[in-house]
Amino acid sequence: MAVITKEQLKTALDEANRIILTVHVHPDGDAIGSMVAFYEALIHQGKDVTMVVDDTVPSKYNFLEAVSHIKQVADVRDWQADMLLVLDASTFERIGEVGALCKAPIYNIDHHISNSQFADGLYLCSDFAATGEILAYLCDSWSWPITKTMANALYMAIATDCGFFRFSNTTEQTLRMGALCVAHGAEPNIVSEHVEVTTVARIEVMKEALQTIQFFKAGRVAIIALDEALMAKVGDDTDGYVDLIRNVDTVDIAILLKAVDAHTTRVSLRAKVTDVNAIANQFGGGGHVKAAGCTIKANIDGAIEQLLAVIA
Repeated sequence: MAVITKEQLKTALDEANRIILTVHVHPDGDAIGSMVAFYEALIHQGKDVTMVVDDTVPSKYNFLEAVSHIKQVADVRDWQADMLLVLDASTFERIGEVGALCKAPIYNIDHHISNSQFADGLYLCSDFAATGEILAYLCDSWSWPITKTMANALYMAIATDCGFFRFSNTTEQTLRMGALCVAHGAEPNIVSEHVEVTTVARIEVMKEALQTIQFFKAGRVAIIALDEALMAKVGDDTDGYVDLIRNVDTVDIAILLKAVDAHTTRVSLRAKVTDVNAIANQFGGGGHVKAAGCTIKANIDGAIEQLLAVIA
């Protein structure tokens, strides 16, 4: 593994002709926005690029034109490449089967402080709010064209990972890159309308989810839990659920639990003060100081017990 500079990254990209581009499983707005924007950027540089995700892409991102070019693992016939470029993933395991199928040198562009440094070349900016922010910065630094479609994708990537510029990871640089996207044609209202769209069915699930809220440690910790039945209804579109409890006045740590099966629970942690990356690390996960995630080998009740045991 080697931590590389943006100049070394550009040299590697210049020398690669065929690139397989991927992001983490359970892709969010930053992952999808970053991937489709950089796909277009690399195409403009004359590269042969294949986008692949080992998961389903949420339909709310379909308004971005290049999303239609994203392949699933079963659709890729040729895994030969000069580079496997991984965006917004902090561990090798997070890219699913793509890592096992593509044997090319791995380059990773990421912003997670918990990055495991799995790549042959890592360009890491842990002080950036989103991978999309890094890519906007790189394209600007390298004088690569930013089209309107790229700008919309990058704006979505940045905005969704900093709570539309409300979270503590929003910096002057974050705002500058958001403004750069708007200057190149991004439409914030269009992005927010698509990303924040909801359905009657989702609202019905949210009503049920609200009944699961529990408070612990004198109200400092709030937990909302989606059991297998609720997960079957909502699918993997759980954006916004943790915000239902994050903004409660007494709450420091907000936790969303998602049942995978009777013995596995996925955990999303958000905090105002506490370092939740340190909590997630104890269960093999990670992320950022104020936003992290992990998977616990237990049912929801067991996951709650284990989490409360490590939260001071």
